[in-house]
Amino acid sequence: MAAADTYYIDTINFADANEVFLDEALTTCAPNGFYQMGGATAREQVDCVNGVGGRLLDAEACPSCTPPAVDPPIAANTSYKVTDVVTSAVAFVAITNTYQPTQKITTNLSTNCWLINNGSTDAITATITGPCNVQPVEQPLYFLLNPCPNSVPPSSEYTFTYIVNPSSNKPPANGRYLDPTTGQFYTSANTTNPIGSAIPLSGSNNLYNSVVNENLTLVGSFPTDPVNLGCPPPPEVFCYWNATPCSGGAQVIIKTPQNVFNNIAQGTSSVKVSGTCYTINDISLCTSDVVANIGLYDGTIYTACQLGTNPCIPAVVATPSFNVVETTSAATNLVTKRNGFSQNDNIVITGLAGCWKLVSPSTVATSNTIQDFCPTVTACAEYEVGGTYSYVECYSGITQSGSIGGDSFPACARLNSATSDVAGLPEFISVCFDDIAPPNPFNYYTAVACLYPNSTPIIARNNGSVIQTGRSIKVSGSSTCYLITGLSNNQSGYSDIVNEYQDCAECNPPAACFEFSVDSNTTNTKCPENNPTTVYGNTADFTTASKLYINQLGCQNGQAATVGTYAQAVNNNQRVSRYWDGNNLFSPLTCDPVDVFVTATINNIQNDIKGSDVNVGYTITGSGVGSQTTAASPLLIPSGGSAPFNTGVSVNSGYNITTPIVVSYDTASITQDSNVGVTLTGEINLIPTVNYSVRTCGTQVIYSVDKGSTQAVNSDIIFFVTDSGQTLCGEVTSTTSTPSNARALSIITQDGCDNSFCTGSKGGKPQF
Repeated sequence: MAAADTYYIDTINFADANEVFLDEALTTCAPNGFYQMGGATAREQVDCVNGVGGRLLDAEACPSCTPPAVDPPIAANTSYKVTDVVTSAVAFVAITNTYQPTQKITTNLSTNCWLINNGSTDAITATITGPCNVQPVEQPLYFLLNPCPNSVPPSSEYTFTYIVNPSSNKPPANGRYLDPTTGQFYTSANTTNPIGSAIPLSGSNNLYNSVVNENLTLVGSFPTDPVNLGCPPPPEVFCYWNATPCSGGAQVIIKTPQNVFNNIAQGTSSVKVSGTCYTINDISLCTSDVVANIGLYDGTIYTACQLGTNPCIPAVVATPSFNVVETTSAATNLVTKRNGFSQNDNIVITGLAGCWKLVSPSTVATSNTIQDFCPTVTACAEYEVGGTYSYVECYSGITQSGSIGGDSFPACARLNSATSDVAGLPEFISVCFDDIAPPNPFNYYTAVACLYPNSTPIIARNNGSVIQTGRSIKVSGSSTCYLITGLSNNQSGYSDIVNEYQDCAECNPPAACFEFSVDSNTTNTKCPENNPTTVYGNTADFTTASKLYINQLGCQNGQAATVGTYAQAVNNNQRVSRYWDGNNLFSPLTCDPVDVFVTATINNIQNDIKGSDVNVGYTITGSGVGSQTTAASPLLIPSGGSAPFNTGVSVNSGYNITTPIVVSYDTASITQDSNVGVTLTGEINLIPTVNYSVRTCGTQVIYSVDKGSTQAVNSDIIFFVTDSGQTLCGEVTSTTSTPSNARALSIITQDGCDNSFCTGSKGGKPQF
């Protein structure tokens, strides 16, 4: 069955069009097939090749035309989409009257809180187990609602409703409610103070006549549905016009908003409906009632079908490129058109930074090319964050983090990306679109050099918790130790703090104090493992040290390390063990060597084989992408040891290797878990088929004859059989790569074409 859609032609009338296109710029031909535009005839488009074009054949009678099927109704929501506020995982739960979008709930998937995002038709993957942070149930309160003047039927009576948003204990501000039995709309009259837990029996403003309406449905609220807020607007008045298609055909009725009435010149102006241009003949009527018509114009009033400064059907101009604008800097440029990309698309241009929007077709050629669509920016929301915080900025995609103590501030962040260590934060505020600069997360200090306490103080800053007076620091670009003397109000000429120490002695320990990373136990058991700790010694070599200290300060005050046995790796993973009794460090004992195992993983195969394609001329065998091997370090690749990867190439039938195949790896050995790249080089080509080109005796017909085992040369006469079963003789004129249609049987050695096998008398005997 035929399907209706929008296409473009290169003339006004479909009857004399040359080609059908998919785009208004007439650059991409429509698929081959039959096309019809009104009437009872159709034309077939053939030879459609993108970049070359197609052609329309003469009109043919349509046996029948069936209107396109009506789009099925949009399925009603059957579930809620929910997001784990900790992990950002997504699930779908059954819709209930108990919970609404923007509420936080618990599910049977985890103990985390889940945010209800919106309604969905996706299959249910989880169930709601309750609200997040359950609050005491409050008594329902009554709130007054205002009737909307534009409802049908109109009403001036007030109505009451129960509380509809348990999380805030009040109706949403400017929310819209519908009585489905009457069609009457209401809006929230007072969202701050309820009337009470019962309706008053008397009062002003018709309150006495008001009743609780339990049929009301909330159809719009912020932020779940920011469009349907407040009372609906009054019905719009449209003007209906008699119009004729620019391409010819019967008169139809189209509609425009009433406010453009004076902009239309009857009999001249042209408008476009669903891509088709029409000439406005005269006005029919203007009304808010529903009138049968073919559709609403596209918003532009043209000077005529093809005339004037702004025709509905513009002259066809070659547009090999797009005008583009960078979405952040507003810089302009050009890019060559590419199939699959249309006006208003956001794209990445090869060799240029930024995201560019396709603005309009251009007649100017350019060397810039489209690389791909711009990455999609996720939804954003304004959150209140504080304490130690982190979030992803909405527009820039940059992660902001810091610490501001007990304070908080608003941030426009990617949905569900905000975190905070303060209870109740982050808190959703509203939707947002523009980044908000975070507050200054730094604390500033005065500090003096540890060795020169009377020297000029410096200003140092730190992102994090407050550093106490008396602590020692080092700043970026310097090895000098400084003593913190207090907080500073001066925020200029600062250096960033990179390390913090207990005091100057810890920051700058004596020369005879060396750090050892060891495994330990509190017994004299030889060679402890898997209990890492740090101690300090009086020499740089663990095997020659005579004292062990608990920390750097211990090197100065003599505080010994804990009594026990300590082990450290020395050369080539060899470990030694020494017992410390609190005063003496015993002689080193050698531990058994411990193999360190590493894993190699093939993450890429670079195929540089020429002459043919994979699975056509050859097949890649053995270890492929994702293959792994684990062995003791160093792991040798591919030679030595067990040669863990056996990636190779096998040649398929009918092909041969013309340049040797080489399989190489991008590393010879690894000493830690690593990815390995494989490169294939060489050349594989199709083995050419060589047949005889033979001219038959007498009839002079040319055959391509499979040589078989014969070894004929030019001018030899051969005896052969055709694919249809004829036995013939003929002269070999040359060799050919043309596919064979006959098979050689023998060489005629006597009498040439006059041989009896050639003439049919069978008196001679050919050579077999």
